[in-house]
Amino acid sequence: MAASPAIIGFGITGQSVARYLLSKGQAPTVLDTRGARTEAVDFDLEYHWDCATWPERVLGQTSEVFVSPGLPPAHPLLQQAHEAQLPVYSDIDLFMRAVPGKVLGVTGTNGKSTVVSLIGHLLNAQGYRCKVGGNLGTPALDLLNEDADFYVLELSSFQLAHSGELPFARACILNISDDHLDYHGSAEAYCEAKQRVYAAAKHCVSNRDDPRTRPSGGRESITFGVGPGIAPLDLSLARADGEDWIVQGEKMLHAVSRLPVPGRHNAINCMAALAMVQPWFESDRLGEALMGFAGLPHRFALVAERNQVAFINDSKATNVGSTLAALGSLPADNQVVLIVGGDGKGARLDALLPAMRGRIHSLVALGKDGEQFRPLAAALERPFYDVAAMEAAVERAAAVAPSPGIVLLSPACASTDMFANFEARGEAFENAVASLALPAMSGD
Repeated sequence: MAASPAIIGFGITGQSVARYLLSKGQAPTVLDTRGARTEAVDFDLEYHWDCATWPERVLGQTSEVFVSPGLPPAHPLLQQAHEAQLPVYSDIDLFMRAVPGKVLGVTGTNGKSTVVSLIGHLLNAQGYRCKVGGNLGTPALDLLNEDADFYVLELSSFQLAHSGELPFARACILNISDDHLDYHGSAEAYCEAKQRVYAAAKHCVSNRDDPRTRPSGGRESITFGVGPGIAPLDLSLARADGEDWIVQGEKMLHAVSRLPVPGRHNAINCMAALAMVQPWFESDRLGEALMGFAGLPHRFALVAERNQVAFINDSKATNVGSTLAALGSLPADNQVVLIVGGDGKGARLDALLPAMRGRIHSLVALGKDGEQFRPLAAALERPFYDVAAMEAAVERAAAVAPSPGIVLLSPACASTDMFANFEARGEAFENAVASLALPAMSGD
């Protein structure tokens, strides 16, 4: 029998690989560690469910392996493939073989989805045909169904860990903070996976304020950051006329107060997006283009204002670094009731203490690792409330919040211990806020 490809993992990514291979006349064999999936009825393929090791026959007739990002690098199925000297690829490797246009790759611990969406918005506003996907929304291979001038990919550390050298026209690491340590095994391995985005990139973009984002091997990069830039194309923040501006060299590009997404961390996200599109974008059109961008849901979004208390949904803060960024965008006046908790994924939660100090009025915690926040509240000498559900968290936060004040859902943890995903967690927060028995103010 002729050799054929195999797919390990038949989630959203694995299915996109199957669709692509079938369109090219190749019928892959599917291995999955889970039980049979209902999605399989859409594909006439050979399946091996609840698969802990390769069937000998399948291993012997496999030509190459495509790995879904959810499979840890140390998994026995993957180790067996390596021992059999089978070439192992990600869906991004397969995408890069076939893509007709320029590809921009963005990774980082936080802000990826906002930056990728903003890059796509800016390029489309410039008149290019631009498609956005990868770890965000549409799987990369499904983007090939329509021609485009640019493809902008959000890339997770999981995808990059399984990928080879990817020839991006431009690549960026936004930031790196400890995350997914349960998957990668160490902070060093996580950082190494992120750094793979630069391996074959034509140009690199990095965060001047985060040394771990700099390309290794002495490669140069365009940078963005809060402090002054070094090279003429670097982006930074500068104070002029009583407010902060995004500047490039000596050129003032846009006032931070007029950005379409709030918060200092989003000003940095905007700088990253601008650095990524700089060769193809007319900066004189920046203001008009930026103001047409709508922020993504569940990312530092104002839900309501009641009794002079603002309720902010930052459910996408699934790690410590994202919550640090959210807190850093708020004033130091002890007016924030912070809702935290979920699956901490082994991260050091005490890294939050410096940003919490001077900002936190009280902590409300729920979920698997909610109790791990109690020592932080004790260190801050602030009230701590342990609750069982999002409705109770919002009710407690609303009851203790100062007026004026802020109730911020920024959990610093993954959501899957209690919710299907961070979107479901954010929706539960918004529904709980809407159900509060409080009179609405004019900001509602």
